[in-house]
Amino acid sequence: MSTPTLAPPSTNARALLLPYALGLLAAAVVLQAVIALAGGEITVRAGVLTAVLGVGIAAWLLRHHRELAHVRFGFVVAHSLAFVMVTTSFNAHAVIRTLQLGATDGGFEVAAQELLATPWFGATLVMSAAWGCGLLVHLVGSVLGRGWDR
Repeated sequence: MSTPTLAPPSTNARALLLPYALGLLAAAVVLQAVIALAGGEITVRAGVLTAVLGVGIAAWLLRHHRELAHVRFGFVVAHSLAFVMVTTSFNAHAVIRTLQLGATDGGFEVAAQELLATPWFGATLVMSAAWGCGLLVHLVGSVLGRGWDR
């Protein structure tokens, strides 16, 4: 005689993850606005604000750990939302900044210098690549676990 395995009780994923996504969006917009108002430079202030955003993400994950455990692929969706909101905000800001610099007298040379020889390089390419590798591992693990991170 076999005992059927009960699925974990479900949680309303929309009610849990939509406010999280909107909060991340608002935080990313504020972060990029602060960078823009500081002259568009990646400074220690931008790093500290990004770290504060990271701590906020971690705190949200800890606070909602139980609910996320009841949403199939919940943890990896939360991880993906954080990745997309933060890295896209930096990359979109970099694109806008590059287009503005490309329209000046120095043109593409100034834009290339700005992206490759300043902290924008780390804030865009390095952060996206490093975080993306971690997200890929999490996605594969989540698929192997059939959507349940335990």
